Amino acid sequence: MSSDVVNVTERKMLSLLENSLMSTSQLAKELGMRRDIIVGYLEALRDQGKIEKIRVGRSDVYITRSSKQGAVQIA
Repeated sequence: MSSDVVNVTERKMLSLLENSLMSTSQLAKELGMRRDIIVGYLEALRDQGKIEKIRVGRSDVYITRSSKQGAVQIA
């Protein structure tokens, strides 16, 4: 996968997570990508310190670190 595609996908994911908590499945549906591909992106973004994983009930949801301090909505 080219770095341009990766950068565009990461920017889209960060944009979505900036304003709302989203699960892996929600991100996959919104971006039209397979869930297993989304998991790889989420792991990379977590490793870079750009997002956090939060446990909500039985689900893991994700949010950007910058939006964690402000109010966010649950998607």
